[in-house]
Amino acid sequence: MKALFPPLADPASLPKRVFCVAPHADDEVFGCGGLLALHAERGDEIRVVVLTDGAAGDPNHTEADIQSARQAESRRAGEALGVRDHRFLGLPDGGLAQLEASGELKRQIERELEEFGPALVYGPSPQEMHPDHRATSRALIEALAAGENRRVFLYGVNTHVTAGILFDTTAVFDKKRAAINAFESQLRYHDLQTKADAVDRARTVNIEDPNVHHVEGFADLQSGDLLEYQARMAGVLDSLFEAGHGLASSSTAAQVHPLNTEQPSPSEKLSPEEKPNPGAQVSRVAPELPAATAVISTWNKSDEVRDNLLSLRKQTLPFESIVVVDNASTDETQAMIAREFPEVRLICMPNSAYGACETFNIGFASVQTPLTAILDDDVELPPDWLEKTTRRIVREPDTTAVVSTKVVEPGMPDSYLHSESLNSERYMSTFRGCGSLARSAALAEAGYYDERLFIYGNERDLTCRLLNLGYRVLQYPEAETFHRQPFGIQMGKRSLYYHARNAWLGMLKYAPLSDLARMPFLVLFKVILRGKETEAKGQVTDATGTIGIGSSIRNTPGSVGILFKAALSVLANVPYCLKHRKPVRSEDFDLPLQ
Repeated sequence: MKALFPPLADPASLPKRVFCVAPHADDEVFGCGGLLALHAERGDEIRVVVLTDGAAGDPNHTEADIQSARQAESRRAGEALGVRDHRFLGLPDGGLAQLEASGELKRQIERELEEFGPALVYGPSPQEMHPDHRATSRALIEALAAGENRRVFLYGVNTHVTAGILFDTTAVFDKKRAAINAFESQLRYHDLQTKADAVDRARTVNIEDPNVHHVEGFADLQSGDLLEYQARMAGVLDSLFEAGHGLASSSTAAQVHPLNTEQPSPSEKLSPEEKPNPGAQVSRVAPELPAATAVISTWNKSDEVRDNLLSLRKQTLPFESIVVVDNASTDETQAMIAREFPEVRLICMPNSAYGACETFNIGFASVQTPLTAILDDDVELPPDWLEKTTRRIVREPDTTAVVSTKVVEPGMPDSYLHSESLNSERYMSTFRGCGSLARSAALAEAGYYDERLFIYGNERDLTCRLLNLGYRVLQYPEAETFHRQPFGIQMGKRSLYYHARNAWLGMLKYAPLSDLARMPFLVLFKVILRGKETEAKGQVTDATGTIGIGSSIRNTPGSVGILFKAALSVLANVPYCLKHRKPVRSEDFDLPLQ
């Protein structure tokens, strides 16, 4: 059987109007310097656009000096290759991910493409590992996909791109070597010549012609195919890293178990091979930071989940993994995720009878990273959300189990949104389950959510167990989570039932007797008699989801019957609560209506 190695292609067949995007000055030489030299030898029109200012390129020089030096080096390198048309956009070195997340990087690349009108475009591959390279690749692909059809060669600098086409650059490698020598500021710290020679020689491994000593390789695509290529490549990379870190496959993680009647840890439901082991795994992009997995539970919210996942893709510190547990949606949620987000580990429940507590627990139990992001399906995260929360939690002692972010919701009163209590760092008696970052080991040690609660009140219940284990929950308002759910309690019969029922179940398990004795009076005076006054002021309470419970009681048809039903369930669950009762003595503890 004939080996199907990429062929050595004839550069004479390439288009003659060429555009090269380089995240940093020198990427254009390492990625495609040989091909640029071949283009220049035949008189092609070539423009190189360098995106960043190079300010991070030399720790021993001032920013102004190194910026000027790197531009001059890039021009000298261009002269060695025969390229004279350079554009320097002066964007912040190390800051392209933020610009890509806001759309500004794409807009700037689109302007450059429109002005020059190339037939062939060179740019970094999605396989690159440097954050600036990855951001450039995403922005370039989006810009090209939105414009006219062009041929595209994607190159690798810090990762060997999977190439579909190869070119013999032996005759021009001396020019590439001279171009590399122009980057004196970088040669002080790196043996760039040896590395570049090794990369280009490695491409010749299956070339039988003994006269071919250096080869450059590219992913050869049409711009109309780039988005599909990017999505497929993301899935491949995710699978490779999961395999390398020993993560459970989607098929393994999707084992579904019936609702439990006591309270075993979900880890106990898994075989020894499936149990999580969140050790010292670090972020691939920022090795000094622990890696994180996002866990989302959803049901019939396709549009909201799409927006959520798009915001996760734009994080300046990427998630190591994303897990979505779908509770047997009947809309196109599952198909949409499989089609548009192949990098997501999708766990599909067999029916929709499972509560949010259990579906989240299944997601938590599949996590293999040190950190777990607990996210509602209808949130959107700013691009720096994970980076901010990760950097904050690593500054805390190991006893801080959760960093709870500032959640912004429609209808929030200004008095609440701008209150000192909401906008100050402090330790809390619960966390916002729609947008928090937690230590995976602490969640597992505490037993995750109590599945008997089904939905609502589960964050406070879990926090009580964390407090009993010596952990704390930090409110961190510098990181914000944008939540589509309107402020306060969800209106409706189910919400009223579970909020009323679960508040009592949790406190029967964990409230000291003195606090438990105050609960009826708090309900009477803060909910029934003063409910309207308290709600109108937007009074700050950690139990944000219960704000407005007085209105729910007054406005929900049949509320008296619902509360009676909830009371009967509380009575039926007294033996369960007493069995698990362990009063919390931590100074952080508060009652839900405090």
